[in-house]
This record gives sequence, structure tokens and C-alpha cells, in this order.
Amino acid sequence: MRALIVMLALVATPFLAAVSQTPNDPNCDNGLGDENRSETGQLHAHKGLCATQPPPPDADQDGVPDDLDQCPNTPPGTIVDASGCPVAPPPGCVNSPGTGTGMVLGQVFVDDPAQNFPYLSGWCVEVRDASGAVIATGVTSGVALDIEGNNYIITDVPAGTYTVCEVLPPNTTWHETQPTSGPDCGGGMFGLVAVVMDGGAADLLWFGNLP
Repeated sequence: MRALIVMLALVATPFLAAVSQTPNDPNCDNGLGDENRSETGQLHAHKGLCATQPPPPDADQDGVPDDLDQCPNTPPGTIVDASGCPVAPPPGCVNSPGTGTGMVLGQVFVDDPAQNFPYLSGWCVEVRDASGAVIATGVTSGVALDIEGNNYIITDVPAGTYTVCEVLPPNTTWHETQPTSGPDCGGGMFGLVAVVMDGGAADLLWFGNLP
């Protein structure tokens, strides 16, 4: 009886291994995960590197795929929302670079995990120097502007230490939830400190908000 049990276990092992190694995630990880092992139960077999999938078509290059773009053919550099439609910048706020060679970048988003933290588009972000003067501004996009997922990028910022502040839309019930402390931006809102070097970038400057 014991010999029979052992024999059945040996027969079943490759089948169980094959089931446990069936790919569950369609994403390519270039053979680093279990799903790239052989489905015949050979634990160290490799299926080979998987090809990089091309990005979906985006004719106007606004960051929104053509099949989701409700406003095709937007001019280059246009700030758009998640539907690919132009967003009017807040009064007095435009994508205004500084006079240096650095960058300030980050995200402004809805601080709600149930919605998967969607971007907030058309919000103003200011870079302020030690005196409180605004030396550069940016308008947030409804889509990622780079591979890191930033939805605002302020360019040509001179080297120095700055306070980065978001500006809430006028006549709104939106309120800031992140950061919860930091330099005073006015109106009960906090900013983030950005240290910019020549040719460098200050990033991970994130602002969460709720209505």
C-alpha cells in the first residue's frame, strides 16, 4: 500500500507542478517569475525572453490611446484630461518654465484608493523661492507625462531650494490630504521642499486631494 501511495504521488507531482505554474498574469516579466517556468514540471526550465509589446496607437501623442481619445488631433503640448480633451489652465497659471536647467516634477491626484488615485488635470503647481516669490509654474495633466507617472513637469528651474505648492481651484470644495505637514503655502495648505541642482530633477513631489 505504501509503495502504491508513493507511486501515485510521483505520478501526480508533474501535474500539480504544471497547474501551479500556469501563467496567471499576462504581463511579461522576461522569465523572472514562476509563470515563465516549463509547464511540464521542470522547475528550472525557461521559456525564453518575451517580446516587448508596442505601445497602443496615439496619433496626436497626447498620452491618451486613440481608442480612448475623445478629442483627437490636439496640438502638440496641449494639456489634456484622461479623455484626451484640452484642459483650460487656472486663471493666471500656465506652463511657465524658469531660467535654469533643473526640473521639478510630481503628481496631483485624487487621494482615493477606491478610484485608483486618478490624476487631477488643470491644477496649478507653483515653485516658490525663499522669499515666497513664484519663479515657475506648471499645469497638471490628466495623463502621465513620463514613464515615472508624473502628471506635472516644470522645466528650466535654477539650482536652489524651493517650496512647491499646489493651488486649489477657485470656488471649490476640494481640500488637500497630502502632504500633512511642511512649509506653509497659505490657506491651510502645505508644500513640499524641492532641492534642485543644475541639470538635475527634484521629483516624488506628490499632492493628494479630496472633494
